[in-house]
Amino acid sequence: FRGRLGYACLNTVLRSTKPPSSKESIFSSRTLRLATIREKGVEAAIELARANINDIIPMLHWNVANNIRFMRLSCEMLPFASHNEVGWDVSVLETELRRAGDEAKKLGVRLTLHPGQFVQLGTPNQQVLENSIREFEIYCKMLDLMGSGPESVMILHGGGSYGDQAAALERIENTITTRLSASARSRLVLENDEISYSAEELLPLCEKLDVPLVFDWHHDLLRPSSLAPDELLPRIINIWQKRGIKPKFHLSEPRAGAKTHRQRRAHSDRCVELPTELPEDADLMIEAKDKEQAVLELYRIYNLFPVDKMVLRPHADDVTMATAGRRT
Repeated sequence: FRGRLGYACLNTVLRSTKPPSSKESIFSSRTLRLATIREKGVEAAIELARANINDIIPMLHWNVANNIRFMRLSCEMLPFASHNEVGWDVSVLETELRRAGDEAKKLGVRLTLHPGQFVQLGTPNQQVLENSIREFEIYCKMLDLMGSGPESVMILHGGGSYGDQAAALERIENTITTRLSASARSRLVLENDEISYSAEELLPLCEKLDVPLVFDWHHDLLRPSSLAPDELLPRIINIWQKRGIKPKFHLSEPRAGAKTHRQRRAHSDRCVELPTELPEDADLMIEAKDKEQAVLELYRIYNLFPVDKMVLRPHADDVTMATAGRRT
């Protein structure tokens, strides 16, 4: 395997320790309530966003020191920037964004984004659609201001099928082709999910529009295609190659003891096995609850990189199906 393994949004080591020069730990998902913005003004949100952006840099350095050069940025970095009442222009943080983007390029770290489930390109609700487009475009602008290249893609699920998958797919296509900016279209990739759209169901649209598809093994387990992963992956990789972007995929595993579909949707703390179909030169996002620890665990299992024993925590003995409020 010659690709990169990465994790999403939060570094548990940095989150649990405070640097000597700071009152806070390293964390890029600070947010606040709408009521606080109304009371203190939008500058309160901007200051939190500035702190979030500045903390990307120490996260990058920690990652590289531990041989991790692939990371998903948090989509809580810009609190309320897309809100229709108190939204604000991310250009006010251009200096901070450019500094973080330059550092990522210097260190050779690939950065990606995965906007939340509320971003629905196929929704029949016009207000939800407008909110979705605004959110997607703002985080796209953030990547543009960082100077991030085409490998910094933004992943979306197909979203709901609303009782008519064919009609929903038509709406997704229409939104992509007529409503998204050129920059947003260039960063958009779609991902199969565990409820509404299998990889096989999204692939024809992706091939038609040259929109890359992120294959998620966990989701494929829960909403499988009629074709096996090794039959789908050549078609999926072909889109990435046509676009000149290194493929990226997602890996997570159900929690131990999970039986029902709902229980099996919850992500385990760590992953213990890389997919046999995984291409040798693709990037793989490890969507496990233990974040960077899950990446280091796979480094150890597969002897991909040396692992600092002082950094890798022992795996918890009491693995349960509970998520303890943690979100992927």
